[in-house]
Amino acid sequence: MLASVDPQRLKLTDESGTRGTLLGCRCKDCQVIIFGPATFCQSCTSVDLESIDLASHGTLFSYTIVRIPPAGWPGQVPYILGQIMLPEGPHVLAEIVHCAESDLRMDMAMELVFQTVKSQESEEEKVVYKWQPSQP
Repeated sequence: MLASVDPQRLKLTDESGTRGTLLGCRCKDCQVIIFGPATFCQSCTSVDLESIDLASHGTLFSYTIVRIPPAGWPGQVPYILGQIMLPEGPHVLAEIVHCAESDLRMDMAMELVFQTVKSQESEEEKVVYKWQPSQP
């Protein structure tokens, strides 16, 4: 059985769950791009939106160290929560992996990675998106 994904924010492009793309919406009136689902444009309130695939890379805009995780967090604590700015404009929050806090620099190049995690409540496996420093 394949692991599940959040189909409103992520589309896998292979059977192994290691490749995919983030999903967003573009306003057909003002061209603003939004990460994830939306019922109206956050900029102009138009409801004329189209679904788009977003870039799998961006730059580090901000980060924090999470020492007290939300209920049900399936990962290690503490962890780095990063805000990545995509080339299209939206910012996407997710855990930063494969990087020590001391190596983080604002505006550093980041790339999307996927991990399979097991929910603590249901034991269900889910593929989630995370960020890591881009490989040269």
